[in-house]
Amino acid sequence: MSNDSTEKVSYLSLSANEVRPIEKPIVRETAWTIYINGQELVTMLCTPNKMSFLVLGFLASEGIIQSLDDLGVLRICEDEGNVVEVRLRDKSLSLPKKRVLLSGCGGGITFEDLKVSHARLTSSLAVTPTQISKLMRDLQKNAEAYHTAGGIHASALSDGERLLVVAEDVGRHNTLDKIRGECLYHHMPTKDRIILTTGRISSEMVDKAVRMEVPVVVSRTSPTDLAIRLAESWGMTVIGYVRGKKMNLYTHPERITSVEEKP
Repeated sequence: MSNDSTEKVSYLSLSANEVRPIEKPIVRETAWTIYINGQELVTMLCTPNKMSFLVLGFLASEGIIQSLDDLGVLRICEDEGNVVEVRLRDKSLSLPKKRVLLSGCGGGITFEDLKVSHARLTSSLAVTPTQISKLMRDLQKNAEAYHTAGGIHASALSDGERLLVVAEDVGRHNTLDKIRGECLYHHMPTKDRIILTTGRISSEMVDKAVRMEVPVVVSRTSPTDLAIRLAESWGMTVIGYVRGKKMNLYTHPERITSVEEKP
């Protein structure tokens, strides 16, 4: 038995001298190949839920589309070998060579490569530690596949008061593409919002967030050093290790109100 996010599997559970057969859901990871105007673009590994939103968000993140008006056709073809067929209205668009995206790792980008690729964000958004703690609790409550099977990342877009969009995937960066795609589909702005995630904040996560004009990125775990340097350069606030009322502010703490630094 399976659904979009999980697949039931049988395995053995070992504890002390006991061996028990178990049948439980495990998170799904499948390979999908995207074709643009008949040209093979990319094979990505992902959890196959919200596939249309994932593809929309990925194409927007890569600068291939700017809006839904750029699309002619988007077909998710599971019965044809996990193929996504995209037809753009602009048939003359030059596409990059095919590449494979793994579900976890970034693309080996460096600070020098990225720091000049985005303008510095200007935003008046301000949030309190209490808001951040509440939103992270809300994300954990809404991570349905994680509660069912574990082994999956969850991310959300918030306006500071509530979660607007939630996405889960084996790939951290896929969750942000799913969020961006869903927002694109529903004409929902991402500017001046907050991204919350259960996974590590990598350079790729910060890069996708700045493309969405999101000034605050929050995680239950750690950012990487490159993510911190990029966020500092781009004017983004990065918060990690949110545990109840405790959290670490790595960049631009001025957006977090009601915080007094101890000498």
